[in-house]
Amino acid sequence: MRSTFGLAVMGLPIAAHAYDAIGNESGCDRVMGREESSDNLFILWPAMIERWESNCTIVGLEGDLDTGSVIHTSCEGEGSTWSQSYGMTPVDDDLYTIWPVEAPEQIFELRQCA
Repeated sequence: MRSTFGLAVMGLPIAAHAYDAIGNESGCDRVMGREESSDNLFILWPAMIERWESNCTIVGLEGDLDTGSVIHTSCEGEGSTWSQSYGMTPVDDDLYTIWPVEAPEQIFELRQCA
């Protein structure tokens, strides 16, 4: 899963399907068309990050998704725009951790949604 997903994040054109998304429990609920279990959702798509009331377009990637990386984004939501960077590290074959660089205590655990 890592190498396929890694190539998608780096900008190769891939259609967005549930199997393209990795998310936390609430994020995967949204991807699968179920009611979200909380408003603290996180979904990483091949070209964007989706949160409860914001979306962030991926504009850059530093590092290697197989060992650790920083994802740079341009975000919008609730009438505002901002830049945000996320650190991301694989934990095992199907689990990643991701966090806002400026708030590393806010760790999300992501798994493939499909």
